[in-house]
Amino acid sequence: MAEHKQGSMDIRAQEKTFQGFVKMVSWGTAICIAVVIFMALANA
Repeated sequence: MAEHKQGSMDIRAQEKTFQGFVKMVSWGTAICIAVVIFMALANA
């Protein structure tokens, strides 16, 4: 097994995945807030 060296791993894929996750959570939160506001205005 090769010896691990601190800071030598390529993490671009993980960073891209995390960025996509943050974007998805942000959109999901905005949609949920919009639905709640619409329900309040529509007196549901």
